[in-house]
Amino acid sequence: MTISELIKSSAEITRIKAERILKENNLLKISYAKGVLTSTVMDGQEYTQRVELESGEVKSYSCSCSKEPLLCHHLLALLKRREEGKKEEEESIPVKKPKASMKNTKSNLKVILEAAEKEDLIEFILSLRSYYKDIPVIIRKSFLSSTDEEFLRENREELMESHHSLKATSSKEVLARHFNLMLSVHERARQESKERNYLRSTLLYLLLYEMVSIPSVGMEHYLFNSHYIKTYQEALLPLAEKKYTARESQMIFDYLRQICEDLSDLSHITTLLRIMKNYITTEKDYDNYYDILLYVYEKETVLPYDRNNLLYLEYELLMMIGKADEAKELRKENPYVPEFRFMEAEALLGRGKLYEALIIVSDGIERADRNWDELIRWLYMEAGIHKLLQNQEKYLDVSKRLITLGEYKAYLDLKRTISPKEWHSIYEKLVEDEEVKKNMKGAYKRIILQEKDKRRLLGFIEENPELISEHYDFLNPEYNQEASRLLAAYIEETAHQITGRKNYEHLSQMIEKLYIYGQTSLANDTIMNLVMRNKHKTSLHTVLFQLKDAYSQSGPYMPE
Repeated sequence: MTISELIKSSAEITRIKAERILKENNLLKISYAKGVLTSTVMDGQEYTQRVELESGEVKSYSCSCSKEPLLCHHLLALLKRREEGKKEEEESIPVKKPKASMKNTKSNLKVILEAAEKEDLIEFILSLRSYYKDIPVIIRKSFLSSTDEEFLRENREELMESHHSLKATSSKEVLARHFNLMLSVHERARQESKERNYLRSTLLYLLLYEMVSIPSVGMEHYLFNSHYIKTYQEALLPLAEKKYTARESQMIFDYLRQICEDLSDLSHITTLLRIMKNYITTEKDYDNYYDILLYVYEKETVLPYDRNNLLYLEYELLMMIGKADEAKELRKENPYVPEFRFMEAEALLGRGKLYEALIIVSDGIERADRNWDELIRWLYMEAGIHKLLQNQEKYLDVSKRLITLGEYKAYLDLKRTISPKEWHSIYEKLVEDEEVKKNMKGAYKRIILQEKDKRRLLGFIEENPELISEHYDFLNPEYNQEASRLLAAYIEETAHQITGRKNYEHLSQMIEKLYIYGQTSLANDTIMNLVMRNKHKTSLHTVLFQLKDAYSQSGPYMPE
């Protein structure tokens, strides 16, 4: 088949994509020798094309974007350029190389740029644009900055040295110095991202993730790590959408492997691997990532839960590159991986086989044991099946179980499902359930607030008096006396623990609420008790007496 016949037989969408490649000048390095036409296309990443010609006929063709011999838009762009150029008789197509090149040294670059023709300069600038969004970044990296390898090494050595200085008996000053260093590196990572140095930003966030995944030294260190690990996970995700050169991607995956080798906590490693899967854009990235995944999977310390996560990651990788048969085989070999079981149950639900899906869900709930995330996911699926089966009793039981696990969403789903006429009796059964009540500081409180159940809220606050200041206004006027006594008791209990003018004024504001809701006598008694019990806090006395005078009939201030 001739080139023109191939072009005519191609799909419309393929021709449109090929035209875009030609229009954006992304067809590079075209050459022809000994009957073989080759080129390189920059389409997010580099792809190489190869076409064998014999007597004007196309004998075979291939492109690195696919392992199959398909006529992709990259190949079509090359064939269109060949056809348009009318150069089938030539033994070679010379590649027009710009005289200005980044390979030139800093000393003679100015001379070369001045001597270059306008057309050459334009081609040079466009070639830069295809790799980098911001030309100043490449100039700064090439001539001004330290190398990325040095940049990572210097920051890592500094943080590692700081971490090694931490001991179980470290002073607050030592801890504060380490935390401040971590935060300064965090700020540096943010700044690098703002300046479009996306590689360095990614490396710094990976470094920070590594640091907060190392075993903690003391409670303060543990709390710091627990707080910031989620921050660094979220920071890595948007950076995955940026474009990286082959060298930059290689450096990212090299460092990822080093982290996976050094860290001992497999839960942190599997979480990081799930995030870093988003950085795969080329076949080389895929190979690097897959090697790391296999390395982690073969570690002797891998627990069953982490092994299941790694198997599902492998399944996603196989599906990513279109190896559906291998992915299905992996599922068959590992039938009890929770994600595979979820997929099987969802497939049955999609086909309307509710009871078959329910069998898998029941087995999943039993196997989840104390893995709360997995258990909650199975329970939501079970609740959904019972809802479809219109089995209200079972649906209510599963919803109760979810609420005892702190799932407020299960309550909202339940309320939307039950008719308003039935809701009151079901609500009473729900909040009187002893297991639901045990979740005192979670879903239970949110439910009674949503239902405006002041009676139960008062009982809840009697067991948790520190919450009275938050809900005192809501409890009035129905429970004015009871709520006021709770507030007064709470004020007297906390007064001896606080110092400073700001805290005293906050205490005064709580007492003022007693005056506002008509509890003048109780407010006066509370003030006098505070003065007698905190005789040395003269600043507190001043604040309290100012408040008392403002609401006293004989004082200098009269309430409006």
